[in-house]
Amino acid sequence: MNSVPPKQDFFADFSTLTDLKTKAQKDPDGALKDVAQQFESIFINMLLKNMRSTNEAIGGSLFSSAQTKQYQEMMDSQMSQSMAKSGGIGLSDALIRQYQTQQQARISSPEAKQRGDTDFLNQVAKQDLVRIQALAHRASTEFIESVQQEVKQKNLSESVGESSVSALSVVFGSPQEFVDNLWPHAQRAAEKLGVNPKAILAQAALETGWGKYPIAKEDGAASFNLFGIKADNRWQGDRAVVSTLEFRDGVAKRERAAFRAYDSFSQSFEDYTNFLSSSERYKDAIEAGDDASMFAASLQKGGYATDPKYAEKIDSILSSEWFKRL
Repeated sequence: MNSVPPKQDFFADFSTLTDLKTKAQKDPDGALKDVAQQFESIFINMLLKNMRSTNEAIGGSLFSSAQTKQYQEMMDSQMSQSMAKSGGIGLSDALIRQYQTQQQARISSPEAKQRGDTDFLNQVAKQDLVRIQALAHRASTEFIESVQQEVKQKNLSESVGESSVSALSVVFGSPQEFVDNLWPHAQRAAEKLGVNPKAILAQAALETGWGKYPIAKEDGAASFNLFGIKADNRWQGDRAVVSTLEFRDGVAKRERAAFRAYDSFSQSFEDYTNFLSSSERYKDAIEAGDDASMFAASLQKGGYATDPKYAEKIDSILSSEWFKRL
């Protein structure tokens, strides 16, 4: 069995950091490194503890007991200390770089630099171990949650079929990117309908939040639905069922609804033109011609959307800087 490491090697005996105040007078940089390593060992230990807690929540081992748990904690403590001294996960180096950068901004002499390092170590040494552990526990918990989220997102992406495109991959990063990519499609659709292409693109911007919130299928695949056209009994193609906000008697309510799904944005524009031209309800909108505001008002009058401010919101988008450049 391995011998017990000396007192100064235990991360849990954080009181030994007070000894670093003396060392700081002779070797400030070395003392700073020791402090950073001690903090990193605490972080690693909390990280291991959280991982084991997560595993226990899923289901403990057949050999789990109070004794084995105690030995695991001892092993984790030693492991975290050894990892921190052998390079760790880069946290100590990051702490050193951050502190040294801050010091360079306000230290103008070697004496001031030494005093600054000593003050820093004094502050660290005065911290209660429980507070330091709480900080490391929170940091390690957030780290695990972020890793779990990345794994979950990766699994979601992998669950999308090879022939499908992830909804996240078709998100537009800015209104300008949205306009640049979809303007040619809007122009072709507008030519078929005989209306202002700005009106069509503004409606797509409203329906998708400038392309940042695309409708996705349950498996995470993109639907390419830019105009919020629902999949009623006339639609024989693929669909995406999502939660949507509808206005009933002026009151906004969340509802589940099926929307049409396409293979590309081009198909979305093409179906949009067919949808408007084949319905008597939108005859006035098509007859609005180059008047984009009249087009939006006629869409709302024809019942395209339940939002009572639908046309007003389209007008607001038409007045934005990105549309003024078109």
